Amino acid sequence: MHRAGKNMNGEKEYVFHTLSIGDFGHSVGFLQYMLRRLGFYKGPVTEHFNQSTEEALKRFQMSQHEHITGVMDEDMWRLLIGVAVNRGILGQEVGPEYVNRFTTAHMG
Repeated sequence: MHRAGKNMNGEKEYVFHTLSIGDFGHSVGFLQYMLRRLGFYKGPVTEHFNQSTEEALKRFQMSQHEHITGVMDEDMWRLLIGVAVNRGILGQEVGPEYVNRFTTAHMG
């Protein structure tokens, strides 16, 4: 169940978190980073899912001919990672656990 404003930083095992406005943590930072690398997000990586993040996600969803929700769910995570691998932004070995190892050092 989705709760606005939840923080995923303390979780030990990775799950495909559903993210939307008000959420924060490493998963949001990774989402912002990937959307920026793919050219959809122009803002800083803040780890806060704000209106700019939502708009960037909607642009990504539109580019992939997906239902435009502005919400990052499991299907969107799989699609985002797949697109990033196909474009050479992430390596083939990358799986969902990558987000847990992702730190602010990688966000620049």
